[in-house]
Amino acid sequence: MRMRSPRLASALLVAAALVFTGRASAQQARVQGIVKDGKGVPIEGVKITITTTALTRFKLELTTDKNGKWGTILGNAVPPYTYKYEKQGYVTWQETKKIGVGSTENFSTVLYSVEQAIATGKAEIKKDPYVEAFNGAVEKYQAKDVPGALAMAEEATKLGPDKAGAWALAAKIAHASKDWDKTIQYGEKALALDPEATDLYGFLIEACRQKGNKAKAAEYEKKYAAANPDNPDILYNQAVELYNKNDFKGAEPILRKVLEVKPDHAKAHFLLGMTCVNLNKIPDMKQHLMEYLKLDPKGSDAAVAKEMLDAFK
Repeated sequence: MRMRSPRLASALLVAAALVFTGRASAQQARVQGIVKDGKGVPIEGVKITITTTALTRFKLELTTDKNGKWGTILGNAVPPYTYKYEKQGYVTWQETKKIGVGSTENFSTVLYSVEQAIATGKAEIKKDPYVEAFNGAVEKYQAKDVPGALAMAEEATKLGPDKAGAWALAAKIAHASKDWDKTIQYGEKALALDPEATDLYGFLIEACRQKGNKAKAAEYEKKYAAANPDNPDILYNQAVELYNKNDFKGAEPILRKVLEVKPDHAKAHFLLGMTCVNLNKIPDMKQHLMEYLKLDPKGSDAAVAKEMLDAFK
């Protein structure tokens, strides 16, 4: 994300392509489970593939141990994840599940061997065309076949027109191909179906800018900021606006919040130092300007920081 310069209040916020807010540790969850066959015998060597529509590049592969067990930690448990279980000689199984943040989820999965499936009447397991198209789009995107991925994602939207995930995936892939019209069209459709798909705001901001629709981009910027209240870069930009209006008392607590979330935010140290000068908090000014020079000794504001420190020796 590009930061606003303290002297350039008109600079616009540039949103990152995939943004997950807050501290990662606060969003984690543990998932674990055991895979057994139709007779209740644990299966070793089952491949478990975990994916999510929220992160098109995310793909985690695990394998069950000799006791049929597996487990991992999801760094961001906010979106739902799809779990696919497969092993040669067994009927593939797939499920999508939303895990509570900070929780531990235990999966108990049954994977039928071909023989067991036939014996129990489960041999005729039909594939879901929507799931096939969606997964195909993800696989092609991960293989860097963006045109092919977009075509399959669009097919998924036709097969599941009421599924927000398909539209969101299509929007993200359209963004990757710089098709701004489709990014906006598909992204807005996804948000209409799922207003909580706030990770799309960043894509829509850039697409609207590229189309020259500044008003719409500004609208999504506000929504993005509201959905990411603790994002240090958004907080920093808010502080810049206040600083440029000479509202130093308003900027100070916001900058301190930025550094609480991200202690190595160099620009925030510089701006807080300059804010403290105006509030006559000289010890704090020295502390933050020195920290700025330590973090970014050749930064664009290094000369100003040195001048200020020399002036208040």
